[in-house]
Amino acid sequence: MSVEVERMSFAYRGHPVLREISLSLKPGEFLGFLGPNGSGKSTFLKNILGFLKPSQGRIVFSGTTTPPTQEERSRRISYLPQNPVLHGSLLVKEVIILGRLPRVKDRWAGYGKADWRKAAEVMEILGISGLAERKVTELSGGERQKVIIGRCLVQEGDILLLDEVTAGLDLNHAIEIMEFMRRKAGREGKTIVAVLHDLNLASQYCDRIVLLKEGCLRYQGSPREVITGKVVEEIYGIRAVIQSDGEGRPVVLPKRNSEE
Repeated sequence: MSVEVERMSFAYRGHPVLREISLSLKPGEFLGFLGPNGSGKSTFLKNILGFLKPSQGRIVFSGTTTPPTQEERSRRISYLPQNPVLHGSLLVKEVIILGRLPRVKDRWAGYGKADWRKAAEVMEILGISGLAERKVTELSGGERQKVIIGRCLVQEGDILLLDEVTAGLDLNHAIEIMEFMRRKAGREGKTIVAVLHDLNLASQYCDRIVLLKEGCLRYQGSPREVITGKVVEEIYGIRAVIQSDGEGRPVVLPKRNSEE
């Protein structure tokens, strides 16, 4: 499923948050969405989801000018929110199966065997099968993040919108999730948009990087094209040395301020 964002703007109570954003989201691509806090990254995702409506411009899905209904979006788009709410009384397996709700054919009949099989498969992939019968309040922060990721994945959307997908994960689990998302894009043709704060993770795993600042799309391109010392200083206000790994992808090394 492709998405074309055409000169989209959005404002909260008259305060501009996004300013004439034009961007293509393509099947099979892992897109990293980066920028300082408050630059409009989460707001962009919520406009794609239909939670918010652009004040200007439009969003075109798969070449049709007729916007999908909210029900259609819930089936086609999987969303991992930045600050998810987890009800403490629920078991891990109960939280994850909630992601199947848009695909339940008969709401009165509830979840079927295929839904539970999919939930079990996702828990196995994420390495949390052993947590299935535990309450979410008993989990660590990293474990809870994996549960939320599982709820997102079990939905099987064509588009995955991930707001800070690696938040709360230690480095090995963050890499594990990024590897998994990379395979989802490459092997299954999913359109994946991930809001990230780690430039090096984005460089290693994303096909294309978009950099926002103050609601404006400042740069977009491959990691090699957009991760430069000049760009990092302009976007984040820090000095950095940019080196290259063995595959030619940039590695960002922030420089300490000189001590006086």
